[in-house]
Amino acid sequence: MITRWSRSRSFAASAVVVALGVVIGLLTAVAPQNAPAASAANASDFQPGYLISDYNFFDSGSMTAGEIQNFLNSKISGCRGSNGMPCLKDYVAQSTPSLSANSYCRAFPGGTMSAASLIAAVSQACGISPKVILVMLQKEQGLVTDTAPTPRSYSAALGQGCPDGAACDPSFAGFFYQVYGAARQFQIYMQNPRSFSYQLGWNNILYQATPPDTNRVCGTRSVYIQNDATRALYVYTPYTPNQAALNNLYGTGDFCSAYGNRNFWRLYTDWFGDPTGSPVVGEYAKVWAAIGGASGLLGGPTGIEECNGRYCLQTFRGGTIFWFPGRGVFAVPSVVEGIWRNLGFVDGAAGAPTGVVVCESDGTCTQSFDGGVIAADGNGGSLVGRHLESAWLGNGAIRLGGARGPEVCADGRCAQLFARGALFSGGPATAVTGAIFSAWNSAGLTSGQLGYPIANAVCSSSGCTQTFGGGLIASAGGRAEVVPEPIATKYLALGGPARLGGPAGPAACDSAGACSQTFGGGRIDVTAQGAAVTERWFLEAWATAGYEQGRLGRPLADMTCSPATCYQSFAGGILSGSPSGNVVAVFGAYRDSWLAAGGPSGSLGLPLSGESCNGRDCSQPFQGGVVVWTPANGAVIVSSWFVSPWQSQGSGLGRLGAPVSGMVCEPATCYQSFEGGILSGSPSGAILPVFGAYRDSWLAAGGPSGSLGLPLSGESCNGRDCSQPFQGGVVVWTPANGAVIVSSWFVSPWQSQGSGLGRLGAPVSGMVCEPATCYQSFEGGILSGSPSGAILPVFGAYRDSWLAAGGPSGSLGLPTRAEACRVTWCDTEFQRGVITWTPSMGALPVAQPVFGRWSQAGGVDGQYGLPVAPAVASGNAVTQQFQRGTVSVSG
Repeated sequence: MITRWSRSRSFAASAVVVALGVVIGLLTAVAPQNAPAASAANASDFQPGYLISDYNFFDSGSMTAGEIQNFLNSKISGCRGSNGMPCLKDYVAQSTPSLSANSYCRAFPGGTMSAASLIAAVSQACGISPKVILVMLQKEQGLVTDTAPTPRSYSAALGQGCPDGAACDPSFAGFFYQVYGAARQFQIYMQNPRSFSYQLGWNNILYQATPPDTNRVCGTRSVYIQNDATRALYVYTPYTPNQAALNNLYGTGDFCSAYGNRNFWRLYTDWFGDPTGSPVVGEYAKVWAAIGGASGLLGGPTGIEECNGRYCLQTFRGGTIFWFPGRGVFAVPSVVEGIWRNLGFVDGAAGAPTGVVVCESDGTCTQSFDGGVIAADGNGGSLVGRHLESAWLGNGAIRLGGARGPEVCADGRCAQLFARGALFSGGPATAVTGAIFSAWNSAGLTSGQLGYPIANAVCSSSGCTQTFGGGLIASAGGRAEVVPEPIATKYLALGGPARLGGPAGPAACDSAGACSQTFGGGRIDVTAQGAAVTERWFLEAWATAGYEQGRLGRPLADMTCSPATCYQSFAGGILSGSPSGNVVAVFGAYRDSWLAAGGPSGSLGLPLSGESCNGRDCSQPFQGGVVVWTPANGAVIVSSWFVSPWQSQGSGLGRLGAPVSGMVCEPATCYQSFEGGILSGSPSGAILPVFGAYRDSWLAAGGPSGSLGLPLSGESCNGRDCSQPFQGGVVVWTPANGAVIVSSWFVSPWQSQGSGLGRLGAPVSGMVCEPATCYQSFEGGILSGSPSGAILPVFGAYRDSWLAAGGPSGSLGLPTRAEACRVTWCDTEFQRGVITWTPSMGALPVAQPVFGRWSQAGGVDGQYGLPVAPAVASGNAVTQQFQRGTVSVSG
C-alpha cells in the first residue's frame, strides 16, 4: 500500500522536445541511478521542509557493521582518550541487554558489542538508517570525530531524553539506551503523528529555543514539511536555521541562529551525499534519464518505488513517475499532477496518462490523458475542452499556456480561457492569442469594454488586428494595444499594420474630447473635425515642435503630396518636406503668406528651414523668397528677385531693414519697399537699393515710372554730400538741405562743373520752371536754361544780383553766356544786361535802360568802364555810376 505522498511541488522548468501523445512502453531495465556521491554542502540546496527523504531515513540496510566500523576509523587517525573514555571507533558496550520485540522495534539480541555492531543492530531492529544514527551522534555530541570524549558524551550521546533547559532522563543514560531510545523514538513519531506538535504541511517553527530567546524576539518561520522523516527530525529538534546560520554554513550565525537541523543536513551531505536522494532503477530510471535526470524536469528522487494493486510510482522533487500495468511508465511533473489529482486522479475525468509530458521554458506543461490533454502552469490548469481541442492545436497549443479553468458551454457555444489565449466554438471557431490576448486580458476580457471577439485575428508580416464587439486590438512586434473608435476606423482604412505598424502605446484623450494613438509608422488624431493621420515622415518633426501642446497644435488633415513635396496642415501651421529631405514647420502668418502665394507649387516654393528671429524681425526662407514678420507690418514676402540684394545689405538688421510691403511691378521694373529704403531693378539688370531720403524723393517724383526713372547705381559720397543717380536725374543729400533732385536737364551741366565738389556745389532746392525757362539753385550758384537752349551756370555773387533783379523773369532776363574773366574783372551776360564782378566792387548788374546806352558807348572797354555802383531810379530817370562817368537815361 502506498503510504507517503507529500513531496516538493517546485521544479526547474526545461523544455522537453517530445511529440505529444507518444507512449513510453516498458523497456529493458537499466543500471540503478543512485543519489550523487558525497560533496561539500551548499546552503542554496537546503530545503527547510525536506531535510531527508523517507527512503534514506528508514533505510536500515544502508551500511553493515563492518562498513560502519570502516567509516568510524576513517574519521579519527588517533585517539587520545584523555578523559577516561575511548573514541567511538574503539568503544565496546559491555553486557548490552537483549530486548523483546515491541510495537516500534523488533527484538534486540544484546550481548557485548562494538559501537559499530550496536549501531547496525539497532538500525535493523528499529528500522532507522545507520547513516542517520551516525549523523545524529555527531550532531548532538560530536562523538564520531571526538578524540577525547567524556563520560557524558556517551551517556547523552544522541540527546535522547534530554529536553532543552531540563536534566536528562536517567532511564536513557548510557550509549546503548541513547542509540536504541532515539531510534525507537523516531518510530513512535511515525506511528503516532497526531500526538506531536509538527504535522505534514505548513508549520510555524521557532528559530531559537527559550532560553536563550526568553523574550521571543526571534520569531518563527512558516515551513511546509513534506515528508515523515523531516517531520520526525523537527519533532526531535524543534528549531529551523535562520538565514544567518545558512550564510555561515560551517560556522555560527547570530543570536537567533539554531544549528541542529542545519548540522544534520550538512553532515549527512558531506558524509553520504544528498540526504533527499533515492535510487532510481529499471523503467523509472529510463524515463527519468530521458527527461534530464536530477537536473531535468523532475529533479532528484524523494522516495523509492511504491505500489498498490493498480499502479506503482516513485516520487521526485518535481513530480512523480507512474507505472500502469499494460500501459507503461509516464513521468508526470508536479504542475500537471496537481491538476490531475484535483480532477479526480485516475478515477476522475482525466483518467490515466497516455502520452509524454511536453514543457516550455516558462513552466507550462501539457500531457495527454484518457480524457484529453491537461494544460497547466504554476498558476493553474485544466483539461483542454473536447469542443476546443482542434482550435487549441491550431492556435499554438502549449504556447497558449495553462488553462485557467475548464471548458464552459452554453447555448451551443463553448469557451475556455488560457494563460495566453482564449478559445471559442459554436459558429466560426475563434481564438484570441499572443499579444492580442494580453491586451484583451488587461481590458477585462469578455467583461470589459471589448466584449467577445467577432472574428479571428487578421495577420500579415507587419502585424495583426482582431475585431471585438466593442473595438479593435492591433499588435506588432509582440506588443498589442486596444485601438478605440473612431481611431480604429481610420487605422483600418489606412491599411492597419501594413501602413502604420502596430500601436506604440494606448490611446489618450484630453478634456476637450480629442483623442490620439501612436503607432509604429505614425499617429492618428481624432477631433470634432474628424480623424487625421500624421505619418512617420512628419511625426518626428511634430514631436520636436511639442505635439499638440506646441505651436502646431493638432493636425487638421492627412498628409497631401504633390510632385514637389508632401505637406500636412495643423491648427497652428503646416509641416512640409524640403528639397534636402528635411521636414520644416511653417507657422501662423508664414503659413498664410505661403498658401496665399500658392503653397509648395506657388511662387515661394518649398520652405528651406524654420523660422529665425534677430531681435528686430523674424523670417523664414523658401525656395522663391523669404517671408519676414514684424509687429508693425505683419508677414511680408521678400521675393526671390530681391532676396540676395536684401541679404547683402544685412537683411533685417541692415540699412534696408524689414520689408514694409510686397513687390510692386510696373512696365519699367519691379521694386519693393523696406523700412529703410527700396530695392529696385536698374536698366543694367542689377537690383539697387534706394535708401531713406533718396527713396522719399524718388517716390515723390513718381518712382520707377516718374521723372527720375530707375536708379542707375547705389549711393556714393564725396565728403561734402552724398548722391544717387537715376535715369532722370540725381538725388543729392546734404546735412543742410536733405535730399534734393538734380533733374536730368541739369545733371550734365552740374557734373561738368564738378558736381557737389565743384563751384556749384550741392543743390539747395529743386528745379523751378517759369514760362521763360527752368532753373535750379545750388550752394554756389544756379543752373538755368538760356535762349540758345544751353544750360548755363550763374555763380555766387552773379546769382545773388541776378535773383535780386528778378531772376529769369526780371530785368536781366536769362543768362546768355557763362562767366568770363579778364585780368581785373569778370562778367556774366544776360538777355537784357550784364553782371560784372571785381574784387573791390563785387557783382554789379548793368540792366536796361542803362545797359543800352552803356553798351553803345563800348561797355567795359568803352567810354564809361566798369560799374562802380548799382543803378538808381529817380522819378522817370535811371542813373548808374561807372569808373569814368555816369549814365542817366530817362524813362
